Amino acid sequence: MADTDGVYHRTTLPPGKMQPKVWERQKQITRETLPPQFVELVEETTKPLVQVITDVISPQNEFCGGKVVLIGDALAGFRPHIAASTSQAASDAMKLADMLEGKIGREQWREESMRFARVVQERGLQMGERSQFGRHPLSGHIRDRNTASKM
Repeated sequence: MADTDGVYHRTTLPPGKMQPKVWERQKQITRETLPPQFVELVEETTKPLVQVITDVISPQNEFCGGKVVLIGDALAGFRPHIAASTSQAASDAMKLADMLEGKIGREQWREESMRFARVVQERGLQMGERSQFGRHPLSGHIRDRNTASKM
């Protein structure tokens, strides 16, 4: 991503550094695809920024024979729009405590924390797909994914 000074950024374009013609194009896409409430938010943004959104999840939550465990963001990095990282960290910590205290077995802990991470990550993907390419019941400008991808 090149900013207004021609400097390239890999993961985050700082606030106010988006090239004006790119920002105008994004606002046009917003007007064509998102519900009015989101259009208003975007239109009123004076210093837009861009952050790369990634989906990461470990294939397992336990390594080295149980000597290393992953919980919270170390286990799965959720997309920001899902707003679930704090819930994930709290849930993982409580389940880990239950396992360490003998209230649940190790297998149950592994299964439950991985299931939570997978379900929430999938919901984040679904929400992202819907917001970028899906149908919005509140939008007056409904388009399908094929139309959006041609833009």
